[in-house]
Amino acid sequence: MKYSLSLTVFVLFASIFCYGYPSGMESQTVQNWETAQVDSKITIDLNKSGLYLPTDRNAAIRLIQQNRSSLLKNAYLSILVDSSHRIGNYLAEEKISFTDINTVINNGKSTAPILSQELQTAIVYHQNPLQGLANLFVKHNAPYTPSFFPLGTASKVYTGILIDARGQLPVHGEYSSEQLNPCLFPKIWNKNMNLIYEKNIVDPDQAKKHSIVLYTGTLDESEYRDRIGTEPLRIIARGVFGDNRTDPIISNEDAERILAKKENIELLRQGKIVIVCDKDTLQVSPTYPLVDEQFYFMYHDIEKFFLDREPESISVKAPENVIKITMHDEILFVADSAEILPDETDRLNIIAEALKKVGPNTHFLIEGHTADLNRPEGQRILSLQRADKIAEELAKRGIEANRMQTAGYGATRPIAPNDTAENRAKNRRVEITILRD
Repeated sequence: MKYSLSLTVFVLFASIFCYGYPSGMESQTVQNWETAQVDSKITIDLNKSGLYLPTDRNAAIRLIQQNRSSLLKNAYLSILVDSSHRIGNYLAEEKISFTDINTVINNGKSTAPILSQELQTAIVYHQNPLQGLANLFVKHNAPYTPSFFPLGTASKVYTGILIDARGQLPVHGEYSSEQLNPCLFPKIWNKNMNLIYEKNIVDPDQAKKHSIVLYTGTLDESEYRDRIGTEPLRIIARGVFGDNRTDPIISNEDAERILAKKENIELLRQGKIVIVCDKDTLQVSPTYPLVDEQFYFMYHDIEKFFLDREPESISVKAPENVIKITMHDEILFVADSAEILPDETDRLNIIAEALKKVGPNTHFLIEGHTADLNRPEGQRILSLQRADKIAEELAKRGIEANRMQTAGYGATRPIAPNDTAENRAKNRRVEITILRD
């Protein structure tokens, strides 16, 4: 008998990059999804910038204007577009350009500089509608009609669609529950994972004028009556989907209530949808270090690297500025041992080649995990042995041993229930976290 072990690689950049603007300038940005605005605060320390009031007041204003885009750019790159992409991902894929992003930023509204009481700091508040960014991605000329999957559920004509997506929701395909995150273009799925709603279903003029959904933190329908009318279809979300946890899953019956009537399909075309989220998800100020465009270009390059070599068995994801490389076709170990089968040589070669591409200023934490077989101490030891074995094999392939550390967690961090052979195979995995020095 053979045990299978999936190899997952997490790449975390723990450093903050230099952004190329003058010393003494800083910015803070909040994505406010309830008001559909990006709110930024730009500050300049006049002394650190070599400016003195009152003679340099206009120079300070010009300095803020000249550096506004570079100050705000990285915060804008982090905005979620859909279930798998941020703005930065689409930049790396050349779906949008730096010019597009800079134009959106510069078209925003800025206040006149506010001077601190001691006249040492100038503050400018800048605001952009999220719709300006969304319009970069509305490319279709005409909407299409979603497929209909009849179940026999009775329906009537509604005036809008209200989805309550608050709380911890089961994540489709994963052994976890998480909150739904707002994004520019969420999709809506039914329980069978049939697509019910996405941006190309919406009339393009409507999509460009209004967001395809309205996000809110309240169930007080008077706050958004103009969006969903007086007789909306009220839905409780059944789950969440996507790497970015952006897509609500609704029941098959609720999906049919929408698709069974042409009048309700028209609600989709007009974007008459409100999603109620937890209030703490509606104002986003990333807690992890913001990364610049080089992160997204590197992510794209690694993704393409594996796509060209292992398109079926390896995928690349980057949640919360972490590049995650997952080998779906499991690495095989001899049962209850850390011995890797000879057939896995090629895949280990590919993994080593990928790790060399992230540059010399990195070190690696290799973590082993097992399924739960009611042998906690034995499982912990085996998981560590397997992590050590992966480190040994990577060292043979040119990854310096002093850049690698190992840990074993046994069955204490499952990613699937231990109720089937397939799920237990998912839990038998090694994860390599690559940290930037």
